[in-house]
Amino acid sequence: MKTFFRWVCLALAFIWLWGCSSEQPGPPEKISTLIIGTGRDATQPGNFQPFGMWEPACLIYETLVNLDTETEPVPCLAKSWQVSNDGRTYIFDLREKISFHDGTPFDAQAVAENFNKIGRTGWQVLGRLIKEVRVEGKYQVAFDLNRPSPLFLIHLAASSHGMVSPLAIEAKMPNNTASQKMDMAANPMKKTVMAKENMTTVKGGMPPAMKKAMDMGKGKSWVVTRPTGTGPYIWDQASYKRARTFAVNANSDYWQGKPGFKRIVWEVIPDTNARSLALETGEIHITGLTPNSSLGRENLDSLKKNPNMAFATGSNWGARLLVVNLHRPPFDRPGVRKAMQLALDTDEIQAFLGDTARVCTGPLGPDTPYTRSGLALAPFDPEQAKAILDKEGIKDTDKDGIREFGGKPFSLNLIATKNQGLAVMVCQRLKAVGIDARVSPREGGSVFEIIRQGDYDVISHPNIPSFFLDLYGAFHSGSWLSAHLNDPDLDRLLERARQCPNKGQFLNLTWEIQDRILDTGMILMGINESKNAVFRKDLVQFAFPPEEWVGAAQDLWRMN
Repeated sequence: MKTFFRWVCLALAFIWLWGCSSEQPGPPEKISTLIIGTGRDATQPGNFQPFGMWEPACLIYETLVNLDTETEPVPCLAKSWQVSNDGRTYIFDLREKISFHDGTPFDAQAVAENFNKIGRTGWQVLGRLIKEVRVEGKYQVAFDLNRPSPLFLIHLAASSHGMVSPLAIEAKMPNNTASQKMDMAANPMKKTVMAKENMTTVKGGMPPAMKKAMDMGKGKSWVVTRPTGTGPYIWDQASYKRARTFAVNANSDYWQGKPGFKRIVWEVIPDTNARSLALETGEIHITGLTPNSSLGRENLDSLKKNPNMAFATGSNWGARLLVVNLHRPPFDRPGVRKAMQLALDTDEIQAFLGDTARVCTGPLGPDTPYTRSGLALAPFDPEQAKAILDKEGIKDTDKDGIREFGGKPFSLNLIATKNQGLAVMVCQRLKAVGIDARVSPREGGSVFEIIRQGDYDVISHPNIPSFFLDLYGAFHSGSWLSAHLNDPDLDRLLERARQCPNKGQFLNLTWEIQDRILDTGMILMGINESKNAVFRKDLVQFAFPPEEWVGAAQDLWRMN
């Protein structure tokens, strides 16, 4: 027995000594392939322009400048720049020894070709602002502007303005491009939509600068046929399965260093609940990077209870505006617009939105460098709203709960393309003060034509130019997305601001413009959608860049 006991003790001692001398488990192994969950595939078959790719574009393409955390321009492909005294010429000195993914050198000629081919019609605001791009030397390029612009460098930092290899830009006839053929093959309904869009363009009048650019091309348009940039990742065409999955592979020759992941894959999971579950089960590693992959409030609340999840939030420059048509009676009366503002319980709306968005005054998001501080929405006061409507002579004479205007029930349609639940809540509050408000759902693309024609009572205005801090785009009478204020004094302010070279003066003008817009009462409220990324805790902390939302993934290559 004693012998047996000694052997047991020796065995236990050996096991203990062996355990002490062996290596202890190390930290979790790094992820080589990052899997991102997105809600839809926003790539455009056959046309891989940076603006058309959204999710992977900012990892494939790079811009001349970036923005720091204070939204100040910092070098990227351009290492430095000079600005002329009149603010009309910017001369960029480019980084040397950088190549596109296909081996083509990145130089001044490549920058000029990008603008002259895809920039004139595809760079939105910049396409109308830039007069000419001149090659000053192999690695020096000059941008001549039609006018000074205080936002030029901020616009240039947008991910939609990434540099594309000249060899990947091909000329196509406007009505017979390969991209249109491929797009219509993948989307049979697109043919009808494109026909309608072409008719709309003719009716509404193509912007002069865009028409001039098309004329300069002698009937040609330009399409990016291969997604070829200078970024940390290279497009994997073999992995591309429309509306299902797509991927990029690490660029081993990337000029800024070795990317953290060998491969990044996007899995398309349209349902937010399914995407949230995929994150918790490990099917995906991160989601919520772009508007395509936004999660609902219920998803975020549930994921916050999971100790294995980490979160990143960021500010969004834009604001989706609830706009009243102030040229349609009785909304043309300031008192009626004021009553509608007082009828809305913004605290209730904020509670409904949770962390997904913030109620704001508009027209800019609350955290942009040019947002007017101190502006506030009208306080919730339904009794005062009723009193104002009574004073306007809009009363409920037959006591059915709905007021009458012009001998008919006072009714309105709220045209909404997103967040129908919020639209219903707004209508309920308006009904509580005697306005028969109803939601009219619309497809997102149709709202632009509705706004252009002014055919609405109340509409959820996308206010897209606010992503570029450009109030001219939505509020000048002659703009493409005008909210139809048709205010000559406001137009003059907007014209002064957009060509003001002095940053301090521009800030003051922008504040004055916001005051004037809000004084009209045309904006019932704004909704500033929050950036909410959720990811596995074993990943390096993710941070949203200050650039507009679609470029949120630009620093993913560092996240490992």
